[in-house]
Amino acid sequence: MNPYAPPEAPVGDASAKAGSALKAVTLGLVVDIGGTVVGGLIFGVVYAMVAGASGSGSEEIAASVSHIDTDSWLFYAGTALGLAFSVLGGYVCARVARRSEYKLGAILAVLSAIAGGLIGAEQYQLGTLVSLTLTGIGATLFGARLGYLKNRGAK
Repeated sequence: MNPYAPPEAPVGDASAKAGSALKAVTLGLVVDIGGTVVGGLIFGVVYAMVAGASGSGSEEIAASVSHIDTDSWLFYAGTALGLAFSVLGGYVCARVARRSEYKLGAILAVLSAIAGGLIGAEQYQLGTLVSLTLTGIGATLFGARLGYLKNRGAK
């Protein structure tokens, strides 16, 4: 042993501890549902302002925002916004949990689907509602996958 050699010690970052499953799913649900609702409200207000500035009447704007046709750009933009928040919700859930990402992501996806079904049951026909629900589940699981990869250090 060389008395003049620098001391040796294992050096590295401590691995992050797993988070609470309940906290992960709750935060994921808040991001998914809350983000979709708040984002949708902001989107609706901006749409109403633009439509009002272009000369549309208040009755016409209220009718177009309250009943959105499924073949309009407004429907597709709102759906894309909601799906983006579903991906983000799944990602937040996985990153907070740092364990069982797919299982917790699936639980989050089911809870989000139930909430989305309750919110959209009056607005859409059954086929559209089923399509949106399945797409939302996929988006949430995709977000959980991204969180899983980030937790495992994949590039």
